[in-house]
Amino acid sequence: MFEFLIIFRSVTGSLNNTKVEPKKMKKFGLLIFVILIGISFKAVSEDNADSTRSWKLNGNSTLTFNQLHFSNWAEGGESSLSGSGWLNVKVGHYWKKLNSERNLILGLGVLRTQERDLRKTEDKIDYTSIFGYKAFKNWNYTSLINFKSQFTNGYRYPDDSTLISTFMAPGYLTLSLGMQYKPSDNFTIFISPASGRFTFVLNEQLANKGSFGVKPAVYSNDSLHTLLTTGKKIKPEFGINVNAQLKREIFTNVSIESRLILYNNYLDEDIHNRWNIDVNWDALINFHINKFLSSSLRLNLLYDHNIKIKQYAEVDGHQVVIGEGPRLQFKESFGIGLNYKF
Repeated sequence: MFEFLIIFRSVTGSLNNTKVEPKKMKKFGLLIFVILIGISFKAVSEDNADSTRSWKLNGNSTLTFNQLHFSNWAEGGESSLSGSGWLNVKVGHYWKKLNSERNLILGLGVLRTQERDLRKTEDKIDYTSIFGYKAFKNWNYTSLINFKSQFTNGYRYPDDSTLISTFMAPGYLTLSLGMQYKPSDNFTIFISPASGRFTFVLNEQLANKGSFGVKPAVYSNDSLHTLLTTGKKIKPEFGINVNAQLKREIFTNVSIESRLILYNNYLDEDIHNRWNIDVNWDALINFHINKFLSSSLRLNLLYDHNIKIKQYAEVDGHQVVIGEGPRLQFKESFGIGLNYKF
C-alpha cells in the first residue's frame, strides 16, 4: 500500500487549490512519473544476498515513424510526418509464498501535416502494482493498485481550441483486494469483489462540465447564469473488478498480449446504472521481423457509462450537437519501426 499512500497524498494535496495552473500540473505530473518509476525499480537496486529470492525484469520499447511527401502531385494529397513511442517495463519479485509484480506502460504519439499543427495520436500512462500471497495450487490472495492518466492536453479535432482532456483529467486510481488465478506466466485472471475506484478531474473547466462522470457545476437559472457550486473533482466508486491478461505466441514470430478489465459499481447513484459494466480491452499483436525491427497492431475498445460522447451533424455548414450519451469507443493503430526487448 506504500505506492497508494504516496499517490493519494500527492493528489489530494493538489486539490487544495481551486485552480490548477498548467505549469504546476506539469511539475506535479513529472513528480508522479518519477515516483512511479522509482517504485518500480527500487527493489532492483537493493542487495540481493538471499539466493532464495527470484527476480524477473523484462519489457520492450518501440519507436515508429511514418513520413509522406507530395510535390506537384496531380492527384492531390497532403504531406505528413507522424511518430509514436512506447515503453513497457515489468518487474517481478518472488520469494517463498510471496510475490510482487509491477508493470509500467507509457505511450505517446504525434502527427503533423502540411496544413495543420502538431496533433496527438497516442497518449497513455498505465501503472499496475500487484502483491500476492500463495493460497493453494494456482491461486493467490492478491491486492492490486492501478493508476491511469495521460501526458498532454486532448482536443476534439479539427477543433484544437476546446479542451476535452489533460493530465489527471481524467485520472483513474483503482484499489482492489481479491484472488488471482495464475496457472502460468502467460495467463492470469484477478477477481476482486471489493474494489474502490477514484476518477479524478483536476481541471476546473472540465470538472464544471461534469466530464468523465463527476458531478457538474451548478448555475443559476436566471439570464446571468451565475456559478453557484463548482464541479466535483473526484468521483468515488465501489464495486467488483475483474482483470484478465493473456500473453502467447500465435505463430512463429507473431505474438499477442491482451488485457481485459471489467468494472461494476455497486453504489451508483442511479440505481438503473448499477447493472452497467465498464469495459476496457487492450490488445497488442507483434510481428517480429528481426531482433530490432517489428510491426505492431494495437487495438483498444472502451465502454464507460459515465463518459458521454457527443454526436454531431452538419447543419448549414456548421457542426451541431444532436445527441449525447455513452457509446462504444474504439481505437486502432498499426506501425512498423524499431523494437528492443530486454
